[in-house]
Amino acid sequence: MAQRPLPLGQQVHALLKGSGQNAAQQHAVELGEPELFDRVQAVALEEPIPSFLHSALCAMSLPVRRPVDENAPIIRQDGQYTLAITPRPVLQRIDGQQQMRILGVPYGSLPRLVLIHIMTEAVRTRSRHIVLGSSFTDWMRRMGFRTISYGPRGSATLIRQQLDRLLACEWMIRWDNQNEKGDQEFAVKEVKLTNDYAGVNARSGGFSREILLTEGFFEHLREHAVPLDENAVRQLRDSATSLDLYTWLSYRLPRIAKNRTTLLSWNQLAVHFGNDGTNIRKFRQTIRDSWERQVSAVYPEAKAEFDTTAIRLYSSPAPLQRRPLRLVSVLPVETPREMPEGATPAAPDFLTAFRSAIGESNARHWLSDAVTEDTADGQMVFVGSRFRADYIRKTFDAEIRRAAVACGDAAPPTIGYRERVTR
Repeated sequence: MAQRPLPLGQQVHALLKGSGQNAAQQHAVELGEPELFDRVQAVALEEPIPSFLHSALCAMSLPVRRPVDENAPIIRQDGQYTLAITPRPVLQRIDGQQQMRILGVPYGSLPRLVLIHIMTEAVRTRSRHIVLGSSFTDWMRRMGFRTISYGPRGSATLIRQQLDRLLACEWMIRWDNQNEKGDQEFAVKEVKLTNDYAGVNARSGGFSREILLTEGFFEHLREHAVPLDENAVRQLRDSATSLDLYTWLSYRLPRIAKNRTTLLSWNQLAVHFGNDGTNIRKFRQTIRDSWERQVSAVYPEAKAEFDTTAIRLYSSPAPLQRRPLRLVSVLPVETPREMPEGATPAAPDFLTAFRSAIGESNARHWLSDAVTEDTADGQMVFVGSRFRADYIRKTFDAEIRRAAVACGDAAPPTIGYRERVTR
């Protein structure tokens, strides 16, 4: 049997890995997809940055566009599981009067980005308390929103509207099964995303929110958080369908046993993605186009086939298991200057060696405020928050030790923190 060709994104990735940037870029141009090279390179050359989403939302998605009936519950099914998201009325001040109002269900790419950010912060900080303020704005800029615009159609206004819709919804997860006796078993878990939330809507159009996740949702999230790569999310940020396909594959593929194939019909996939099945042909074309030109570019290890008759899924590594490509430089190598006889090369300082060990992307994210100081207890590296310090110690222990060896230090420095003072 002839081997199936790789999807377009993975073709470009394979050339980038095997033949270099010029060959990969040329192939993308020949395919008529020059932006494909930029998407591949933006992910392939960077260390993965951990992001997270609840498995129920990876398997069963929000509406892609505004529904005809915005107040109707969203109902999605995935095998034995059913997810229902129901918009509830909230008390709002309208024309000087407090009124009950149903905001409607969230839809589009923005609430997906908001959910990924909220759940990532909860998993990273191990806290139910999430503050969407300056950190959220910074994250949106990392997502590619270079200007956070205000006004009726500004990005900040649209994000705020979708966030408020999310916070007003109730969530129900139902599990159904048939036991050995033929009896129907079921379990229902009803949760809200938040217990309470407060915020400020500035006259400029800016906003901030303080969110307290419900204990039930938070504990469920901790058990069912699916790891994603922030670099990939950034490249897909404008396409709700591509985000759905990426998060769904990130959830499904690592759970498939090796040497096994999971086979799905297009009708089954349509149920996952909330398609009513009235136009499977158009749905199939949309998914295949998203896979070829976007998702395969940012998830190069994903092994899947989307042909005209069925979908085949194969065991694949999770996105965070990927290691960045190290391309050989094509620049001429400078002849090193001769060192004086008896001299030895200067060892790098610890932070320089540590930045090199964890990669440019991680260093930019986790060491942006790091400083080294000599204290009575020895050398210490201080970062700007307790979470950063804890995360660095837990995640990069091997790199810390490797950097210390490169510097000739007898022992690695202690990683501590000092809270930044804001004025």
